[in-house]
Amino acid sequence: IPVAIIGAISLAAKRGIIVRDPAVLEQADRCSTVIFDKTGTLTYGEPALIEQIVVPGFESLEVLRLVAGLERYSKHPLARSILVCAEAARLALPPADELSEPPGQGLVGVIEGRRIQVTKRSKFLLDHAAQSSALPPPASGLECVIVIDGKLAATYRFRDAPRSDSRPFIE
Repeated sequence: IPVAIIGAISLAAKRGIIVRDPAVLEQADRCSTVIFDKTGTLTYGEPALIEQIVVPGFESLEVLRLVAGLERYSKHPLARSILVCAEAARLALPPADELSEPPGQGLVGVIEGRRIQVTKRSKFLLDHAAQSSALPPPASGLECVIVIDGKLAATYRFRDAPRSDSRPFIE
């Protein structure tokens, strides 16, 4: 059995899989559920902005311009996706007058006198419970909620493309 385990660890390593605890290999045949940290494993780790659900009263390109103006200062993985969309739309990005990115709280700033917040659904619901009915239903994938001057402006949805080699990896 130890030779088989060493062989399995070696084969896994050649395929880019790190096995921390060799004992799990002995239990693999009884496993019914596998959980992956998918970013970079099953996907390329480059999410794309695929949907902009804008609330009536706001204009899609204006929301994108303001959000991208704020996101250009951010290191968050979704910031790049927003900036790519703004670049494709040839939007001139305004500078931020104020900027704050507390861990786990989203991004908040002031652009052209307007307070812009980019946050997650759960944080939005805590801070703006009265506007919860304006949110679109949750969907699979990643999303962020855009708040402008205290009002829900948009929900952005992102999708990360699966790696071409993820199917054989899972099999």
